[in-house]
Amino acid sequence: MTAAAVAPACALGREELVMLAAAYSELLAASRASVAAAELGEIDPLVYLREHLAEHGQLPPAGARPVVLLAQAAVPSTHRAGVA
Repeated sequence: MTAAAVAPACALGREELVMLAAAYSELLAASRASVAAAELGEIDPLVYLREHLAEHGQLPPAGARPVVLLAQAAVPSTHRAGVA
């Protein structure tokens, strides 16, 4: 099956794209705020990112190793119901 044949089945609707863009924008803002806070020498520069992740239930488990979290990064699936 070609990518062109899969694309329509996997395409996001306009509303889904708007929600995805908003989520990305919020995560980017929290990341940038954390970097700016670190450069200013704030005591807890990760507070912005930590709070954002907590709001979405995405805080890593205690003791998680960064390299493992990076290796587990999810790749969007091209599988949808009815697509072989």
